[in-house]
Amino acid sequence: MRTKENHSVGIILFRKFPRSVKYLLIKQHQGHWGFPKGHIEAGERFIDTAIRELYEETGIKKISFIRKKIFFRDDYYFKKETVKVHKIVDYFMASTETLKVKIDGDEILNFKWCTYEKAVEKLTFQESKKILKQATKIIRDYI
Repeated sequence: MRTKENHSVGIILFRKFPRSVKYLLIKQHQGHWGFPKGHIEAGERFIDTAIRELYEETGIKKISFIRKKIFFRDDYYFKKETVKVHKIVDYFMASTETLKVKIDGDEILNFKWCTYEKAVEKLTFQESKKILKQATKIIRDYI
């Protein structure tokens, strides 16, 4: 079985509400909940991929990066038909004041702003839950 490399970049996006911090989760057409992310286009910097994908999937343009660096990497394998896929997803972290989300129906089924507790319940994959836990610690120091 051959292995195909697949690299995406995303953003763990949060917003400070009066009584809590909430994270933007999206539901992919495959049915799983996660963070906005997508594939790198030729010649594109990772940070530009993250910004573009966030906008394409959610309509959100105005964000503030905690730092313009990758905070987390999700690295895993899955099988797609007869191909083993090695998937790497690098995540930036950013905040927004934007409440309005306009999902791209071609790529995304739904979205939800969730508190940490609700996000942990909703996220499909264990690694995403671990990343969220680490992100929450960083955000507490940031805000």
